[in-house]
Amino acid sequence: MINRLSLPQGVKDYTPEKAEELRRIEEGLLEEFGRWGYRKIITPLFEYLEPLSVGLGDELKSKVMKFVDPSTGDVVALRPDITPQVGRIVATQMKDHTAPLRLCYNGRVVRFEEKGSGKEREIFQVGCELVGLSTPEADAEIIALGVKSLGKSGIKNLVLDIGHTGILRNLLSKTGELRESIEEALKKKDQEALSRAIGKTHAPKNIKDTILKLPELFGGRHILSEAKKITSIRKYVHELESVLSVIDDYQSECEINIDLAEIRGFNYYTGVTFEIVSRDIMAPLVRGGRYDELMGKYGYDSPATGFAIDVETLLSTSKKDREGNQIHFVVIPKKSSLRREAIRLAEWLRSSGFKVVLDLNLDARQRELRIKENRASNFYGVILLETPRKIKLIESRRGACKEFSNLEELLKGGI
Repeated sequence: MINRLSLPQGVKDYTPEKAEELRRIEEGLLEEFGRWGYRKIITPLFEYLEPLSVGLGDELKSKVMKFVDPSTGDVVALRPDITPQVGRIVATQMKDHTAPLRLCYNGRVVRFEEKGSGKEREIFQVGCELVGLSTPEADAEIIALGVKSLGKSGIKNLVLDIGHTGILRNLLSKTGELRESIEEALKKKDQEALSRAIGKTHAPKNIKDTILKLPELFGGRHILSEAKKITSIRKYVHELESVLSVIDDYQSECEINIDLAEIRGFNYYTGVTFEIVSRDIMAPLVRGGRYDELMGKYGYDSPATGFAIDVETLLSTSKKDREGNQIHFVVIPKKSSLRREAIRLAEWLRSSGFKVVLDLNLDARQRELRIKENRASNFYGVILLETPRKIKLIESRRGACKEFSNLEELLKGGI
């Protein structure tokens, strides 16, 4: 007997209820993406380490789980992110397609996490990528699609946190060897550490002053007026304003927060970046932004923007009707000689779009227990075949019993 039945840190099983809910959310998101013209692609769970790691930012490179392929001796890696795979596919197999390309995906990603971090290693991810456009309209489309998709999933109280990576990329390129210290202070929102690091750099005074001021440029749209007074970042602020203007036209129902000191995904993104959160949950629901340099790493220069959703974070906030995951009917023949009729009935109901459990192995006592159990459930009802011409429908919610002489009569008048 196996003594150890526990799972490794950061992975878990999913019971039918949770698995069905995850599937429902994924399918709902993909359906919405399809309405916007995004076509699904499928990428492998693992591939060679070198091409995969080329497209990752520094943060994700440290989270790659890799192993040696026993059949070839090559180092392969489990994907920690799907976007680089999309970049590889576009660069190697779709570069002759007419731009822009609207692509979407769903799948699991696997990441290494330190012991005790409490973070999941295996993540259900759904996402979209818009390749071939560098306009504000493209950034706004991706952001609006993220907001609208969450809304269609029943999630309320959405907040869009938006910034522009170009601001810090430009400023930090002038800070020399103290760049890492400044980045770390910005990540931690540590103003004291930021002041110390800035004081040691030989960057021009206007660059120092701007970096120190950035953490104050956080909040509503009013901060953009203040930010435009700073010459070195004015271009990026105008780009951000243009994107927000298009988002307004989508009439997305969400609050907007602007953060010009956000350094999330700094080495991966190149332009407008964003997160979408809900005030009902702490974890970000959608993360994304512009990454114009990724395709070039695979030999095909093309602008791109996109986002990814950690599907499991939606489980606790999605309020949509979950009845779609419930069984509709249980079909029970009273005796074994009615098995063929019971199978025919179950098949007919399934072909009509119902979810049906067929119980063929119940004795009289088990039959009664099954009927009582389902009266307390969310099933529509139990269908009991007593004879080929006597069918009973026992409704679960009300306990009412209706009798029919044949299948056609049941389908016409009983359901």
